[in-house]
Amino acid sequence: MADTGTTTVVKGTAPASNLTSGQFINVQRLHIAKLLTDPVNGVATYEKPIDLGKILRKVDIKPKTSEAAIYADGQAIDAATNTASYDLTFDTAALPLEYEAYIFGHAIENGVMVISKDDVAPYFAVMFQADKRNGKTRFTKFYKVQFTEPSQSGNTKEESIKYDTPTISAKAIYRLSDGNSSTKADEEATGFAAETAANWYQSV
Repeated sequence: MADTGTTTVVKGTAPASNLTSGQFINVQRLHIAKLLTDPVNGVATYEKPIDLGKILRKVDIKPKTSEAAIYADGQAIDAATNTASYDLTFDTAALPLEYEAYIFGHAIENGVMVISKDDVAPYFAVMFQADKRNGKTRFTKFYKVQFTEPSQSGNTKEESIKYDTPTISAKAIYRLSDGNSSTKADEEATGFAAETAANWYQSV
């Protein structure tokens, strides 16, 4: 068989010893792509990704994991864990109203957003990257994310300027089409191909 230049690693295979990674110093390039279809055992389809611009300040990713253990003869003999979903939190700069309407499923016309009781927030793929001090990058992509309406607060201007920045929460779940929740890619990982980085934000 011809060498394709790719590296295939079987799940559970031990990696090499003494691998290293650069330290993370920045997150940026938040993109979203609306999920159009997610058929069971089919192929999920998306709109073209949208670059939300220079708004990302911080990302928190918290797995929602349950644990169980079975005991016999006075000790645990097996344990199991399951991650049902991921809670995502995005600290951002001020979000344009057009983006708010898009991600929360509201109507907007002539600069006026209308929030209806029948609005439903769509699912999106969410993409971003974490940059390392050594110039390398780790890319992250969640496949099925629904955003939650944010709480809002504001402060009057005082002697010292203070920015009011929104925080947007979201939940990432598994796709019906293939059971996948997310993908990560790292420029320092074995077998990483340059085209992976070049194409990361072009499609889901």
